[in-house]
Amino acid sequence: MVTPDLWLSFLTTLPRNDQTDMTNVGIYASCVAAAVLLTTLRAYAFFLVVLKSSEHLHNDMVTAILKASVLFFDSNPIGRILNRFSKDIGCMDEVLPKTFLFAVQIVLFVLSAALLPLVANAWLAAVVVPLILLYVYIARYFMRTSRELKRLECVCRSPVLTQISETLDGLDTIRSRGRQKEFADLFFR
Repeated sequence: MVTPDLWLSFLTTLPRNDQTDMTNVGIYASCVAAAVLLTTLRAYAFFLVVLKSSEHLHNDMVTAILKASVLFFDSNPIGRILNRFSKDIGCMDEVLPKTFLFAVQIVLFVLSAALLPLVANAWLAAVVVPLILLYVYIARYFMRTSRELKRLECVCRSPVLTQISETLDGLDTIRSRGRQKEFADLFFR
């Protein structure tokens, strides 16, 4: 397929009268329309795949929760389960699509920026390969650290959600005994 930029560069080499010819303008306009259409289709297909994968993850999570043993619910507070469930679904719906699309674009940009000079000068491989290995090492270290920090955040947030859940379950009892202030203070602590 001829891209609009390629056709535009070809048009600039033509004499002025040929540039405004309706055939050339029509070809350029159809190239632009095709580029817009393909970009829209690509975005639609990408977000359709993301939506289906999010739906699949949700269904798998619900199935796993429904098949869990009673011991699982005894050893894990409901707040922790809800926190994990909502956090995973939230990431899948909001963070992952934008991050994945951005990552694909950056990876393609970096590959093209690294491969073009390598084709021109093969000696650059002596610099690029160690840099790639260093980047992979740093990325793995960051991922381990980030994962541990996220785990600690979830563990710290879990008691709050458990407190809310248990308070909502016993709301009738709390109100009948007039202990709303005590539970509000406990929640804020």
